[in-house]
Amino acid sequence: MFLSSTAYGQILSGDLKDEGRKMLTSTSFIIEGRTNGYAKYELSVDREGKVTGVRLLETDIKSTPAKFELRNEITKLKFEKGTYYPKFHHVVVKYTVVKPL
Repeated sequence: MFLSSTAYGQILSGDLKDEGRKMLTSTSFIIEGRTNGYAKYELSVDREGKVTGVRLLETDIKSTPAKFELRNEITKLKFEKGTYYPKFHHVVVKYTVVKPL
């Protein structure tokens, strides 16, 4: 129960959230990176639970390599499988990038 509430901490909106589809990947939505900042992405998730599309909606990160690193990390997310879900579910997530000290 604790993991699911943590996982939904930065899932902001979308059909995936509204229908209660669970995330199987454990994440805190905070990633160590090249810079400090945040990014909101819209994800498309197929029936197998894989992220098949990622679209950047909003960010304050200027570094292109940092954006690519974050995008690569986001594509590793896995969600609950199910044939009763739509062909593609959409959701908006927010990640925070923190530069190590």
